[in-house]
Amino acid sequence: MNKRVILLKDVFCKQFRKQITQLFLVGAIGLVPISAFAQVYQITMKKSNAPLSSVIAEIEKESGYTFFYNDDQINLGKKISIDVTDASLDVVLNHMFKNTGYVYRIVNNQIVVSKSSEGGIARTSSVNTTQQQKSVTIKGVVKDAHGEPVIGASVVEAGTTNGTVTDFDGNFVLTVSGRDKHVLISYIGYTTKNITLKDGQTSVNVILEEDSELLDEVVVVGYGTQKKVNLTGSVAAISSEEIKDRVQTNVLAAVQGTVPGVTVISRPGSTPSINFRGRGNLGTSSPLYVIDGAIADADLFSNLDPNSIETISFLKDASSSAIYGSRAAYGVVLVTTKRGQKEKMNVSYSGYVGMKMPTYLPDVLDSWDYATLLNEAFYNRDASNGKNAAYSEDEIKWFRDGSKPDYYPNTKWADLVLDNPVVTTQHSLNFSGGSDKVRFFSGLGYLYDDKFMPGQSSQRYNLDINVAADVTKWLTLKSGVKFIRSTNKTEHGVASIGNFLMVPSTMVAQQSNGEWGSIAGGKAATQSFMNGNPLRALSKNNWSDGKTDNTMIDLGFDLKPVKGLVISGQGAFKGWESKSRGYTALQDNVKNFETGAEIPGTGVYTNEMNMFWQSENRTMYTLTARYDWSNKVHNIGILAGTSYEHYKYERLYAKWKDFVTDDLEDMTTGGEISKDQPDQNSYGTPLREYKILSYFGRLNYSLLDRYLFEANLRADASSRFHKDNRWGIFPSFSAGWRINQENFMQQIDWINNLKIRASWGTLGNINNVGNYDYFQLYNNGADYNFDNEAVKGVLESKPANEKLGWETVALTDIGVDFDIFNGLLSLTADYYVKNTSDILLSYNVPLETGIWSNPSQNIAKVRNSGFELALTHRKSFGDFSYMVSANIATNHNEIKDMGESDDIIQNGGDKIRYILREGESIGSFFGLKTDGLYTQEEIDAGHYYTYGRKPKAGDIKYVPQRENVEWGSAINGEDRTIIGKDVPDFTYGINLNLQYKDFELSIFGQGVSGTMAGFESEQVSAFMLNSNPRKFHLGRWTEENPNPRAVYPRIYGGHSLDDYNQYFSDYQLFDADYFRIKTISLGYRVPSNLISKWGMSSLKFFLTGENLFTLRADHVMKDFDPEASSGRGIGSLGTKSVAFGVNVSF
Repeated sequence: MNKRVILLKDVFCKQFRKQITQLFLVGAIGLVPISAFAQVYQITMKKSNAPLSSVIAEIEKESGYTFFYNDDQINLGKKISIDVTDASLDVVLNHMFKNTGYVYRIVNNQIVVSKSSEGGIARTSSVNTTQQQKSVTIKGVVKDAHGEPVIGASVVEAGTTNGTVTDFDGNFVLTVSGRDKHVLISYIGYTTKNITLKDGQTSVNVILEEDSELLDEVVVVGYGTQKKVNLTGSVAAISSEEIKDRVQTNVLAAVQGTVPGVTVISRPGSTPSINFRGRGNLGTSSPLYVIDGAIADADLFSNLDPNSIETISFLKDASSSAIYGSRAAYGVVLVTTKRGQKEKMNVSYSGYVGMKMPTYLPDVLDSWDYATLLNEAFYNRDASNGKNAAYSEDEIKWFRDGSKPDYYPNTKWADLVLDNPVVTTQHSLNFSGGSDKVRFFSGLGYLYDDKFMPGQSSQRYNLDINVAADVTKWLTLKSGVKFIRSTNKTEHGVASIGNFLMVPSTMVAQQSNGEWGSIAGGKAATQSFMNGNPLRALSKNNWSDGKTDNTMIDLGFDLKPVKGLVISGQGAFKGWESKSRGYTALQDNVKNFETGAEIPGTGVYTNEMNMFWQSENRTMYTLTARYDWSNKVHNIGILAGTSYEHYKYERLYAKWKDFVTDDLEDMTTGGEISKDQPDQNSYGTPLREYKILSYFGRLNYSLLDRYLFEANLRADASSRFHKDNRWGIFPSFSAGWRINQENFMQQIDWINNLKIRASWGTLGNINNVGNYDYFQLYNNGADYNFDNEAVKGVLESKPANEKLGWETVALTDIGVDFDIFNGLLSLTADYYVKNTSDILLSYNVPLETGIWSNPSQNIAKVRNSGFELALTHRKSFGDFSYMVSANIATNHNEIKDMGESDDIIQNGGDKIRYILREGESIGSFFGLKTDGLYTQEEIDAGHYYTYGRKPKAGDIKYVPQRENVEWGSAINGEDRTIIGKDVPDFTYGINLNLQYKDFELSIFGQGVSGTMAGFESEQVSAFMLNSNPRKFHLGRWTEENPNPRAVYPRIYGGHSLDDYNQYFSDYQLFDADYFRIKTISLGYRVPSNLISKWGMSSLKFFLTGENLFTLRADHVMKDFDPEASSGRGIGSLGTKSVAFGVNVSF
């Protein structure tokens, strides 16, 4: 072996030596006689003249033990009879081998059977017998197939607790009994070896063979599967086992943090979105979803039952995604649901019942603090006008001591309004099985999810059926049906999380005389608070309900006319329909506390009902032919295919007003449709429709199973483009080198897999292209007078754009896959560069053209680059095993070109602003820079005006970015600059799995680093726009505490225009880094001997917690959920949960 390689190996081994040695010592000390456990198994069996092989199979199934024997010594056809009821394993084995001439010994979970030279039964290790036998000391060495020593291999005398481990040279010394000497040698990643020692033999050399299961692992890719070791593209895969115990209402949220470079953006109350390797577009950068070979969408994927999913593959580079063409520019999420196998019917159930709580509740002010700050806010705004305070000292005292609750309360709205905790529960029942001809899988699922607002809940029903039938040896027919119904119900209508979070604690919920409360004396930052009582809204006959149906039906066939050739066809229909209704009831005016008079403008004077209907249909046809051929040197795979897709979308909205009574839910009882206001009644939208025709091909080639090559070519034609620019051609190439298969690597046995790979390819994108963007468009409304008559006319709204073309993504990926010491440590690393060009961007046209809608051109470019790393370490010893995995991903995003377009400023909320600018990242915050708060000394010495307004002590000190701006000059929009970004520098995930005997513990954490969050108006301006200040506002600047670095500037009240500190700046940005323990799950698998008599093959109980702990970089962020998609507003709450569940199979 090369000396440098030996040195590297020694260095690596030394790093693990202490840990490995300790683990093996702990395991060795913990070994106990397995025969003791054999006594607790209860087996019932009745066999008459049955072959030995069938009896062995029955015992393996009932007990979980595995038999080891030499085929040359054991006659599996030998007829035996046995009749036992609730007998222990030990008793069953004694009956089984009585008078057979065979003996058995038990070691770990293995039953070793051999010939007996003396007949009778050789019982599991007997201390007395062993002591009487003559002992023999044997020496040996354990190596792998390449002649390298296997370090730490377990060497155990069969049927005893007598054992040792090999040293760092693979050597061992073990004293065994002198008769029927059997030694079992095992190590992770290798098949167990059963050695029979001959009489007088004192030494042995053992060669362990690699477990081929590690090398044979396959990954689902586009239109087929590939061995993981032969992949040349960047593909990550997870199984249903990794997510099925998570308490999540959708699958997208469950995969968060499990795959490097894949970011899930959560939006409480709506479907999360997913992003691969950064934002590659100025618009949508969503991946393509493919479920069982058919094009789907995020909504269908999110609502799949996790227990019906077999695998999820993430195709991240151009090589792996290219086969899917035009919508795969930003990656592919490839889902395979479960299929039936050729086995007896298996029935399984999985379910949980849990409680959900908010991850946080707003830390709002007590009423006396609210009143104090409101006084201060009005004073800061109107001190020069001599405005009186909102509340007197006596009123603040009454708030504090609670002596006048009908007038001056301290209302805890969260306690009064929220249901907390609430119930969530999910149940799945699966059936699978098949014969030699027909295989089936059927899954039923149900999810109930209660909401924090009273009367609000959602339910989901899942049906999944997959059937495959072998009509002949060369023809297989397949079909699948997926149906998902989701319902949402709100029994009390308009009240929402946002409504109650904005209501201050100074509002009375309900007076002692039964009248609904309001704010004492109308004293609020704005008048619109007066009708904001959420309990009042919940009492009315307001309601809403919604129903969404997702349906997917597919029919297909596999035709195998000759060896190696498979012709496959699939027709699929994907339908989506959504219908929602809502009703808003009449409400009387709120009455003034002191006078009892109605307060004008605080009621709802018109009742109304609305309905919204949407329908989306997608029809798809695919035909492929795949040919595979191989010999000892070459392995060739060729795929060719075509696909066609037709998409159609429709919707309708209707609204009726002025119902006679709130008790009727029929729209026809509403008032007449107003001719003067047609927009307030009913209208529809035009049909949206497109078609795509595609041809594609793939070539896979490997030489000597070490040199790998793949080429893809895809041609797409889309109806969204003019006929002269309709086709896009997109090639990709990838190659890999399995270095560990080279001859010069064969002596380095501790490297099990070493592969470098590279890929390059282009993909087209049409996600941001409208269905009719290349058409000349006209709008109604250009009426004109002709001969004193009004004539209807149309106005050109957008010119034709026949040159509109494909957005193109060119992606380069270089990666390495590394596995050492038979799974002890695995590594996957990727570096990628993703260049997106010809991005659609609108450009300005002269007003003289009369065109008011700016057309789009393919002019912009964006570059993403980054590094992804995934590490896995696993180890098992005796009854204990563990696995630690971690992943981290970086991404650098830059807008490279915007053509002749100016900077584009985008709204990210009420106050937040983003900018698209060449040389900067998408997601860049655009605002003013600051330098703390003004002191009175600085105001006296000189200051800047901001947008013409004069600052005061305690106001934000905005810093000009233009050159030579002097004191007294105005800071304005030209001083805005890049002040941060909401795109993280790093995303990472950490997973720990521990297993001891039948107990399992899993901990998963996920986080981000290098990102910022911008607060919206309710936090930026404490008393503006109906906002509700939080306790962190108590750390504001005051004359008594003139801290120039206070967490909040001087407070203003009233309209936002009165607030000098309203302008978006880095003062309103906070460090949004966080680390969250997403899942903690404790499970227990009941031993098979305890459940087999009930017909169960497995039974597992688990206790799972979700989002229980979160670490934040900035303490101000503790009041907000860090996974909110933007703004950190007050309209929604994140959730955490605890659930108890069970998985059982029959």
